[in-house]
Amino acid sequence: MRTSRRSYSRSFAAGSVSVLTAAALLGSALPAIADDPADEEAIRASRLTGPPVTEAVTAESALLAARVGDRRVEVLDRRTETSTTWANPGGTLTVEQAAGPVRMIRDGKWVDVDADFTRRADGSVRSKAHPEGLELAGAGGTRARSASAAADAPASRARDLVTLGSGEQSLSVQWKGGLPEPDLDGPRATYPDAVPGADLVVDATRTGFEQYLLLKERPAGDAAPMTLPLKVPGMKAAQQADGSVSFTDKASGERVATMPAPVMWDAKVDKRSGEHTNTARVPMTVAQHGDTVELRLTPDKKFLADPATTYPVTVDPATDVLSVLFDTYVQGGTTTDQSAATDLKLGWPGDHEGATKRTARSFMTWETGQFADALVTDAQLSLYNYHSWSCEKRGWEVWAADAADTNTRWTKQPAMKSKVATSTETRSGSCKNAGWVKADVTELAKTWASAKAATGSVALKAADENDTYAWKRFYSSESTEETIPRLSVTFNYRPKSGTNLQAGAPFSTETGIYKVNSLTPTLRFTTEDTNEDDQVRGTFEIQDKATGQVVHQFNSGFVPSGATASAKVPAGKLVNGKAYNFRTTTFDGEHWANGWSAPVTFTVDTNWKPSPAIQALGAANSVLDAADITPATSSDSRYAAIAETETGTVTVPWDPVGTVQVKPEDIPAVGIGVGAAKARGVNVNGSVIHADASAPVDTVVQPTLDGGSRTLQVIKNAAAPREYRASVDIPSGSTLRKEPDGSVVIAGSDPNEPVAAIAAPWAKDANGKPVPTSYRLDGKNLIQTVQFDANTAFPVVADPWWNPFSWKWKKIGKKVKSAAKKCGVGALAAYVPVQSHHVSVNIQRARKGMRMVKFAGGPWGYVSVAAAGCLVNQLS
Repeated sequence: MRTSRRSYSRSFAAGSVSVLTAAALLGSALPAIADDPADEEAIRASRLTGPPVTEAVTAESALLAARVGDRRVEVLDRRTETSTTWANPGGTLTVEQAAGPVRMIRDGKWVDVDADFTRRADGSVRSKAHPEGLELAGAGGTRARSASAAADAPASRARDLVTLGSGEQSLSVQWKGGLPEPDLDGPRATYPDAVPGADLVVDATRTGFEQYLLLKERPAGDAAPMTLPLKVPGMKAAQQADGSVSFTDKASGERVATMPAPVMWDAKVDKRSGEHTNTARVPMTVAQHGDTVELRLTPDKKFLADPATTYPVTVDPATDVLSVLFDTYVQGGTTTDQSAATDLKLGWPGDHEGATKRTARSFMTWETGQFADALVTDAQLSLYNYHSWSCEKRGWEVWAADAADTNTRWTKQPAMKSKVATSTETRSGSCKNAGWVKADVTELAKTWASAKAATGSVALKAADENDTYAWKRFYSSESTEETIPRLSVTFNYRPKSGTNLQAGAPFSTETGIYKVNSLTPTLRFTTEDTNEDDQVRGTFEIQDKATGQVVHQFNSGFVPSGATASAKVPAGKLVNGKAYNFRTTTFDGEHWANGWSAPVTFTVDTNWKPSPAIQALGAANSVLDAADITPATSSDSRYAAIAETETGTVTVPWDPVGTVQVKPEDIPAVGIGVGAAKARGVNVNGSVIHADASAPVDTVVQPTLDGGSRTLQVIKNAAAPREYRASVDIPSGSTLRKEPDGSVVIAGSDPNEPVAAIAAPWAKDANGKPVPTSYRLDGKNLIQTVQFDANTAFPVVADPWWNPFSWKWKKIGKKVKSAAKKCGVGALAAYVPVQSHHVSVNIQRARKGMRMVKFAGGPWGYVSVAAAGCLVNQLS
């Protein structure tokens, strides 16, 4: 009996974890990759001293290494059980997808699937590397006197023959009676004379197994019943009208497996087609008692007694566990499900079932989400053609089709919509040239990508279904050979049209409309490209709001994906007192975004004199990226801003001497004083501004998307103090500790489990140039020194950014480390539990399909949807 195919392949949206260390990204032979162009030269130099780079954790590092090394490099954080993604020297990615698992994780490491059996010291048998840990029984017990005796033996005689999986996810097939020691031959285990005159055979498949009884001679009384008890925890079995058996999850009612009606065949095989020419259905009854299902097969006595039957006869029940990846074939006259077969077939083998020609077609479903919305440049479908009717070339076709399932039959085929490829490649073992044949399916893959489809399906058929010379057989996804079907797709991505459009300074809005007091304001937005290594240029189009007429179109410079694209409106384009809409699109040097962003409105009023609060907010916002602007908040009589974030609540008081508190859902609140502020706060767009026109310093407090807060000191002139003191309100028993990188952590009773972190400080002048700054600690006070001088352009903005760590994420630090390693996020593991809060934020955002947060001042930047999605799967 065969059981197979849980869903092993995971498809993730594209992305990656930002560069952290050389060892994590490219291996110890290479230096770290950052934004410095000198890094490319360093990598080139490393080629002279180290081995060539063949793999890298992220797409960014892999693409850089591929370009520098002029060879393809595997992207490790996109590796799955069924797919391998390569970065190509030309800047594209290629995903090579197999129809079944080709690797698995064992002891935290990837290993190739190897279904070959090996004997263990206790006599039991196990596949060397099977995705479900396939195990077989060894010798033991007293063998039954006959097949009938084994079938009729009491349930107490049953012993586990085959076990797949473990715990509640296990399936065990039992055998009534003793067994001899099995003979092992690769993925096949044969129990000779398990009953007199019959061998019991178990074949490992790529994700399961097949068990059958091989009758070497006509059985006594022409009877060979077979009773197979199955242990199926949590599943319900039900026999269908066509003789098949469906298995559904008792809790959810979801159909998880199917067993086609069993068949048997004798030893006669047509040499030209390779087909068994004498087959018959095997009647089967099903009875379930709790978690045990008993299958009783009663092969037809007439078939077994017929002098025309040539022994040995094979009795073969098969089971297939459902998954997204799927293949099957249909054949005229065959009324059973063939999705568990190790073959795919097409054409006519020259015989009939009654009046029905036994023409065959095959159907396959692939996961296509990895290149959804991508720009596909090449796609090849590869099949291993091990048998053909003739060595002469004959045409076969690939069609776009609806998806097949376990109900697919010759009389109930998926719709075949359009022919997408034709090939005449023909190979066969009998011609001594068995091997791969290919079909170019680029146009079909482009269609899947444009539709943003998660799956795509194809049908295979002979070009002339009346020509026996067109008959072909291929290995299916069930085969243990390294010859299962494959789909290779090369692609790149368009950049996105732009989000978070803003006009300024001061980059603040009233009822969603930006207001500027300059005829040459700055327009900006957040760029996004699925290829996060790309440089992206923003294009801005300004329209007169009243007339809709295009006023001007202009470009920003190229910036890294995820950064802010900004540009000043040229002089002479805008008119005072008018309102304008602007929208954006992007170009990554090769591809344009698909369309424009939604428009945003701004008004021009050169007579507008922003209030001190707006001026302070404008100074702060001008040194922040577009994506870093504070989210919307509410307020009440006590708090000027109340921000509900991904991990808890941030409250900012109106009182300038109050404490900004962060209240995660699962740890005590922590807080920090505002600092230099003297004036009562004002809430503008969710930021709390303490501004005084006569004071040399204003303060802007902003809750942040990641669940923390930042306090921006806007230093307006040289009369301002150079030191800014803020008390830190920390839980009882905690202490402040300065780190080597300049940051400060709030450590609890366990110094390795920080409560919160205050990122290393930064300060920028009015020209965007860095100003030296640092922290020092005085008990529970944090003191920031900003070293401006006579050459500094004011205002200067200085930012202590901080956020707490959620206990529920700290407590699973070890689990996160393990998950990070399994997901290929090696650098992440080094930062747990210190960075566990960052992990939690991005996993929660990934669950909601949101873009990952860039942690300003933190040791790592973007956590990709791909990496977070993998972590979600590992931690769920």
